[in-house]
Amino acid sequence: MNNRPVLKLPYTLREAMVQLAAVGVLIIAWTLSILYHNTLPDTIPIHFNFAGEPDGYGEKGYIFAMPIIATIIFVVLGLLAKVPHQFNYLTPVTEANAEQQYRWGRMLLFVLSLLVALLAVWAVWKMAQV
Repeated sequence: MNNRPVLKLPYTLREAMVQLAAVGVLIIAWTLSILYHNTLPDTIPIHFNFAGEPDGYGEKGYIFAMPIIATIIFVVLGLLAKVPHQFNYLTPVTEANAEQQYRWGRMLLFVLSLLVALLAVWAVWKMAQV
């Protein structure tokens, strides 16, 4: 691992689009949370079982929990994406395959942050609808 090349790779258009989509989805999660907060009762569902039924309840301020968590994860994964040479890879990283390995590793983090943001939107919507 110590002899892995450290490359400074510019973001590709695909990477930038996934990141921009994640930011957009996070904005939607925050917007929904703010809009729904004033219309919610004092107690809302905050946890759901696998059937989508609520099985835990809390104060309506918990509607901001998922956007906060998703934003923190987005920032942390974005920072981790800056050091792809530190990731664990299934195949050995060499000079010949380093760029491809690093790009795939970064894209994995970006897609993961988009999925977390989508989950936050779903959770806020579900809390407000139930």
